[in-house]
Amino acid sequence: MAPDAMLRELGIRDLAVVEAARVPLAAGLTVLTGETGAGKSIVVDALLLVAGARAHPDLVRTGADLAVVEAVFDVAPGGAVAAVLDEAGLGAREGQLVVRREISRSGRHRVWVNDSPATVGLLERLGDLLVEVHGQHEHQRLLQPARQLELLDRFAGADEARDAVGSLVRQWQEARAARERLRTELAEAARQEDLHRFQLSEIDAVAPRPGEEDALRAERTRLAHAERIRAGLEEALGHLTEDARSATVGLSRAVQLLRGLGRFDAETGAPLPALEAALAHLEDAVAAARQLRDRPGADPDRLQHLDARLDALAQLKRKYGATEAAILAYREEVALALQRAQDGDATLARLDEAAATAAAAAARAAEALSAQRGEAAERLGRLVQREVRGLGMEHARVRVELRRERAGADDLAAGEGPWRVGPRGAEAAELLLSANPGEDLRPLAKVVSGGELSRTMLAVRAILASADEVPTLAFDEVDAGVGGRVADAVGQRLRRAAAGRQVLCVTHLAPIAAHAHHHLVVEKRLARGATRTRVAALDEAGRVEELARMLGGERVTDTSRRHAKELLQAARAGGEAGVR
Repeated sequence: MAPDAMLRELGIRDLAVVEAARVPLAAGLTVLTGETGAGKSIVVDALLLVAGARAHPDLVRTGADLAVVEAVFDVAPGGAVAAVLDEAGLGAREGQLVVRREISRSGRHRVWVNDSPATVGLLERLGDLLVEVHGQHEHQRLLQPARQLELLDRFAGADEARDAVGSLVRQWQEARAARERLRTELAEAARQEDLHRFQLSEIDAVAPRPGEEDALRAERTRLAHAERIRAGLEEALGHLTEDARSATVGLSRAVQLLRGLGRFDAETGAPLPALEAALAHLEDAVAAARQLRDRPGADPDRLQHLDARLDALAQLKRKYGATEAAILAYREEVALALQRAQDGDATLARLDEAAATAAAAAARAAEALSAQRGEAAERLGRLVQREVRGLGMEHARVRVELRRERAGADDLAAGEGPWRVGPRGAEAAELLLSANPGEDLRPLAKVVSGGELSRTMLAVRAILASADEVPTLAFDEVDAGVGGRVADAVGQRLRRAAAGRQVLCVTHLAPIAAHAHHHLVVEKRLARGATRTRVAALDEAGRVEELARMLGGERVTDTSRRHAKELLQAARAGGEAGVR
């Protein structure tokens, strides 16, 4: 499977002794060689900075104020790297990721991802997916037990089993949390039950209706001014119909006159339809006014009833809401709380059953996962030990130790222990190493020798090459304390680890360098009174010269060149298929 990303170029400016360098990179094994002190490890330091390592002002080259590291990655769509970029709103442009980091002598460092300002935290997230460096303790993810457990599960083919355990544990945790929340709610409901029942009865006794208060106030205003309304209607009717000069009398007379004149002049009848319509509307209005005038007058009993109803609504509003709708909503809330309390025991029983079911399923799944891990741990330990011994640590012992914790009263438990089960199962894994006879097995994080640690990491990589998905690996100090046959074995394993990904190795040994698909040389020169370092890719002839230098020292001879060619031929003949 193709990796999510591939590092294509690494740019360095004014970092340590490097004034300016562009490092081309490709799939497969790339070695960096050069004289001692030329700055080979600076390329690894630059990779660490790209991956989010801490930046120090003393990394800035003498005479400069700012160091810059820039890395260009090809990014596959739909992969984990693309997902992190999309989440940050910094999606890959044309399938590329460009990371730029500036280290200032003043201590004000800056980060850009795809030309947008970013945080070191984002770099760390991306770095976990892009680059892994071996050779310095603080940057080795494989030293973390959680990472070792993850790789053990991949080696065992147990990823799905672990995820299933995690899902069941989360179901158990969620059921327990829901049960505890319900217990708290029920305890509070018990304390509030009498109050809630009183509130419910008080609201139901009044039984407010939406919009009722406005209607009641309108009716009360009408009744309170009933006499004034009747008197006004009486006067209006007088103007409309009952007076000799009323509107009705006037309109009726006008209609009669125009009808009479119509016998002499037809045009005088034109206004008649409008006047007749007006007279009809006026008669309707008079009828409506008479009906209103003849309504029953003020009713003290009705007024008293309205005042009592309005007072009851006002009391509810002061307690339960500013409107009838708000009061009714509160009533529903109280009723629901009482119903939940009434149903609480049954709900608790269902949650207890759900928690017990999830716990039993998680325990069974965890036991099966533990058995799968136990078998894989023994097998992985034997394979890594064999690899390590083939890398010059003939007496090394390796063991993958599985550690469990006994479950407490509130823990999910599995097995005969019983052992505490978490989202990752019932155990943690840790790779233990004894590099020399008489030494106790110790966690990798406590291995002091950088060379021993790097070779152990290489051995792990050789076994787990297909299980890990980090596309770019860098090895520094992997050749410390080895030579001859062991160096050739290291080179073979580095080439094997590079299948389907990039491996970058800093080395001073020609047998290792001969196995590379690509060879970069780091050269230090004195120019205009200053030391400058450059990185150059070597062609076939250049590789022969560099390997000859590594074999014979500063003075390259025909013999060392012949030996270099033999190394290259032997590596190609005996090595595994390279990355094309």
